[in-house]
Amino acid sequence: MKVSARAILPFAPWIAAKAAVIRSAPDGTPLSESAQAVVRAAGPGATCEWFTQPIDHKNASHKSWQQIYCVDPQWWTPGAPVVLMTPGGEPITWAVNSARGFSYLKNTTLAGRYAQELGAAAVVVEHRYFGGSSPYDGFDAETLQYLTLEQAAADLVNFAQNVTFPFDKEQTSVASKVPWVYWGSSYSATLGSWIEHLHPGVFHAYHLSSATVQANTENWYYYDTIRKGIDALRNDTRCSAALEEVVGFVDRFLLASPVNETQMDALKQYFGAVFPIANDDFAYAIATPFRYWEERGGYRAVLDMCDGIVGSDATEEHEVLGTIPSSVGNYAAYFQMNFRDSTCTYLDVWGQKDPLWCLDTHDPLNPFIEARTLGNPWRTRMWFPCNEPLASWATGAPRDRPSLVSRRLDAAYWQAQCEMHFPAVGDHRYGSADGLRTPDTLNAVTGGWARRSKRVIWTVGLEFDPWRATSMASELRPGGPLESSGDVYVFVIKNAAHADDALTEAGLANLNLPVNPEVVKVQQQSVGIVKEWVGQFRPGGDEEGSDE
Repeated sequence: MKVSARAILPFAPWIAAKAAVIRSAPDGTPLSESAQAVVRAAGPGATCEWFTQPIDHKNASHKSWQQIYCVDPQWWTPGAPVVLMTPGGEPITWAVNSARGFSYLKNTTLAGRYAQELGAAAVVVEHRYFGGSSPYDGFDAETLQYLTLEQAAADLVNFAQNVTFPFDKEQTSVASKVPWVYWGSSYSATLGSWIEHLHPGVFHAYHLSSATVQANTENWYYYDTIRKGIDALRNDTRCSAALEEVVGFVDRFLLASPVNETQMDALKQYFGAVFPIANDDFAYAIATPFRYWEERGGYRAVLDMCDGIVGSDATEEHEVLGTIPSSVGNYAAYFQMNFRDSTCTYLDVWGQKDPLWCLDTHDPLNPFIEARTLGNPWRTRMWFPCNEPLASWATGAPRDRPSLVSRRLDAAYWQAQCEMHFPAVGDHRYGSADGLRTPDTLNAVTGGWARRSKRVIWTVGLEFDPWRATSMASELRPGGPLESSGDVYVFVIKNAAHADDALTEAGLANLNLPVNPEVVKVQQQSVGIVKEWVGQFRPGGDEEGSDE
């Protein structure tokens, strides 16, 4: 069923002291309270409106739907540039709410800083199928068929080419008349890379932070980057060696053929998994401490864990598991005390008693899997890896490489979840279900590592960004990491986490977070580069200095 323009925006609870301009829905009816919450979050000076998009950009006969966006013209003058970002896998309220300490409409973020420095309008557009910007209110293998990279890219292209801003009724700010700058991080940066490749020339310049450009099936490099980062920060290999010993121990039981269920039950109990849990889900559960690594400052939790598991050679005798090395005992104890009970708390809206309930990938009645509404954005996030398929599943390393996590975590474990989340509806299935769509076919469409880009800044963290191996700065890229040139700049930022250049010093100060001088340096350089590129813009595409 199609959602009206008054659709509920379930993740919009924040209320700002002052509000942006409140606009009515396209049919003239007042906005719902939850939609007004988006407007209030955007703050004074901003306006939030609806933009009509086709469900299918390839078939005009399909119905349309309403996409919400917020724009702040505080630095804008007629004929000025436009800076656009989309929060990607988050509702728009997350991206425009200054009460959280930052907003992509303000100079607390690099997107807002670009708008300030360029004298541009700052725009945030909600991604299709997130928040209230969805053509459907239920998500299954049929209704999600229009959540594709091509449709999402076409949304933003259509917006840039045809939007009429409330302060610019003459449409002098469309992409054919003024330079549009795209800013994105993580998935939204990946989306930007697709737009740049599939729709060249619409956006004049891009800043893409931690973009995954090369899809793969088994992204064991994710954890391997973390392993190398641990060694670099500690200046020794003791922790990673201890973690390898843990993996070797648990895999003796997880990968046994046949599996001894008595031993597996004892192993799970030893790690504090007191509720029933499948073997593969258990393997993922004890790997969850590493999910903190890519978050800003999250590596500290992993380093604290390292301090807790090294330093002892004592062993323990177990009547079922045999001799347990100290690394295993210490890791199990640390996991129980610090991670087990918090693993699912960020999803704790269903009141489950099992602290690891959200990791159950075998129960179709698990609320995490069963919830197919706007209130479960994790479902729509999962669709991209399954459908395109972006895949890039974080897995254990090959047997001839050291591994931080169990090798029971393989691509098959993740791929099986696609079937659980998206069972067939009639003839409709997710893209990789029949094996015809693969990461290789996706890379052929998007250009992958082989793409040729123009006026793009690529940034990625050095030690703390586990997605670096899939970026343009990857050492695995044929020919090595992409090098900077006049049209493309690549910055590998020291001491930086995933998408670490998203916030400016002002935003970090609001959150009481430390400033990384290396990030500030790259931000300053990037602003100068984009200013130069914007100065080359000429309406119609004949920019000064063009080599095309």
